[in-house]
Amino acid sequence: MKIVEIATRRRVTIAMFTVAVLLFGTVSLSRLKINLLPDLTYPTLTVRTEYTGAAPVEIENLITKPVEEALGVVKNVNELRSVSRSGQSDVVLEFEWGTDMDYASLEVREKLDGLQLPLEVERPVILRFDPSLDPIMRFALRSREPDRSSPSQDDGSTAVPVAVVTEEPSIDENTLKYLRRFADEEIKKDLEASDGVAAVKVSGGLEDE
Repeated sequence: MKIVEIATRRRVTIAMFTVAVLLFGTVSLSRLKINLLPDLTYPTLTVRTEYTGAAPVEIENLITKPVEEALGVVKNVNELRSVSRSGQSDVVLEFEWGTDMDYASLEVREKLDGLQLPLEVERPVILRFDPSLDPIMRFALRSREPDRSSPSQDDGSTAVPVAVVTEEPSIDENTLKYLRRFADEEIKKDLEASDGVAAVKVSGGLEDE
C-alpha cells in the first residue's frame, strides 16, 4: 500500500519520473545501432581435402569416410556432415556453443595428422566458417553462338512455315581452353584487385596440360 499512497500523494513527482524514463528510452532507442550481419563466430570447422581428377565415389570412399571416422571422436561435436564432390571433400563439424575453437582446431589437426590418405591427395585444410566469407557473386563465361537466322525470301512466293529442329552445337576444346585461360589470366586478376574482394576461384573449362 505504500507504493499506492506515494503515487497518489506525489502525483507530480511520479509523472515527472515517468516522463524521464520515456525520454531516456526514446533517446536510447534512436541511438541503438542495428547491424543486419552481426559479427558472429559460429562454432563450426570445415575440413576441405582436394583430390584432383577423382570422381565423387572415390572421394567418398578414399577421403570422406576416413576423415569422418577420425574426427568423429573429437570432443563437443554436436553434428558431423560431409559433401563429396568431384575432386573435393568437405567435412563439416558443428560444435557446442561456448567451445574454445582454438583448442578444437588443434584437436582436429592432431586427428588429421595421424590419418593415412593416398599420396596424390593434397593436405587437408581446416577452415573457420564465417558468414561474411560466403560467395555472393558468380560469373559465367560463354562463347558467342553463331547467327541461326534463316535467309529471307524476296522472290514473291508465299513462304510456308516449317518447324526446323536443330541440334545444339557443342563447344570445341579450343574454345573451352581459351575461356579458362582468359578467366585465369585476365578476369581473376582484375577481380582480385577490386576493393572488398577476399578471394576469387575459377572452375570449369579446360586447363592446358
